[in-house]
Amino acid sequence: GAGQAEWWWQCPRVHTQPGFNLTAYMGTWYAQEQMPTAYLPESANNCVSATYRLLTRPTFPWRYTVGIRNLAVEDDGRVRDSGDLLAAYQRCPLDAAKLAVAPKFLPRFLAGDYWVLAFNEAKGYALVSGGQPTIKTPDGCKTGGGVNQAGLWIFTRQQQRNEAIVLEVRAKAKEQGFDLTVLNKVDQTNCKAIPPTQ
Repeated sequence: GAGQAEWWWQCPRVHTQPGFNLTAYMGTWYAQEQMPTAYLPESANNCVSATYRLLTRPTFPWRYTVGIRNLAVEDDGRVRDSGDLLAAYQRCPLDAAKLAVAPKFLPRFLAGDYWVLAFNEAKGYALVSGGQPTIKTPDGCKTGGGVNQAGLWIFTRQQQRNEAIVLEVRAKAKEQGFDLTVLNKVDQTNCKAIPPTQ
């Protein structure tokens, strides 16, 4: 809204991962810390994973190129499974790390930013933001908490939390000006294996 607009210039412009390799990024990631959003409230901070795959052909008619499956478990045990509903495409030809995500039946212009700010396959981590943070807080800047232009995630390839890696990625987020108080830990213990898609 208008209340946020006057703040955007006070948030440093964030930088995506240089030389980002989308193919290497594919596969399953486990969220270790995340910001609450409209579709992932704090009550769903358990066993959160996201699996990405390059589609053999773009979706029709909006030509998304990456299939996404998000899984999370509510505190009461209910499973949130996006199935094969979500997809992404590379929004910016000059920056491969700037993607946008939406239900695949929606036109591309309704997709929300998904920016990979840091990605290290050797160490098995990624830092992802719902685009450029625009909301100033006493502790930095943050994205919104709605559906689009929302969220901040620390992903790791290993499901088990590795504190050293999480701290390394938190430091990278801090360097880019993010307010880290928005991040909540995800409980990745006592998780069932990811079920096959129906």
